[in-house]
Amino acid sequence: MEATRERALSEREFELLLEGAGRISDTQRRLETRAAILLGGRLGLRPGETTHLSTSWIDLERQMIQIPKQEDCTKGRDGGICGYCRQAVKQRMDHNPKKDFQSFADSYWLPKTEAASRTVPYHFSYRVRIAIELLLDEHGGWPYSFSTLQRRLETALELSPELSNDATSLHGLRATAASYHAGRGLDLPALRAMFGWEDITTARQYLNVDGAMTRRALDSIHQ
Repeated sequence: MEATRERALSEREFELLLEGAGRISDTQRRLETRAAILLGGRLGLRPGETTHLSTSWIDLERQMIQIPKQEDCTKGRDGGICGYCRQAVKQRMDHNPKKDFQSFADSYWLPKTEAASRTVPYHFSYRVRIAIELLLDEHGGWPYSFSTLQRRLETALELSPELSNDATSLHGLRATAASYHAGRGLDLPALRAMFGWEDITTARQYLNVDGAMTRRALDSIHQ
């Protein structure tokens, strides 16, 4: 957890990352990469959630993403489950050695925890709204594999001014979103609900990142 939080980007670094995505020469890849960065770095979607994002998850009228309790994965070869889901199934089999692969595979994709099935509003950001609309219009969601999602972020980092190639990660983008919203005053219950954390102590760790909470409190009494 600590390692992930340490890879959270500041607001300036996040803008540099988006600038790197903007330097991708292929127009479609450029827009898709920006969308992926915004989904992780502003909405806090887990990589597996972004990978399986589909039209059925999106409420365009209310501008919300509903992470389901289960979604059939067809992103792998011949319409089967993808590599990301296969890895998740293998991890579950490690803890349930008497179960066969297919018995687990039939239920995937699954969110990480029960709390991860949640509603994530995106009305607050014009950039996110445009990114989601682009993905829906072009592909009906995120059309690629987890490995492609990873490569898109790596490309953006390589092209980002001032950022090292390991400045953040897909999970680091989620930490970036948590720090961003906590720093703007999102309270503990709302933060926990938005990010789908089972343990409230996880949410609490983001409440005073970089002293943002203290600074906001000082501003309120010294205006």
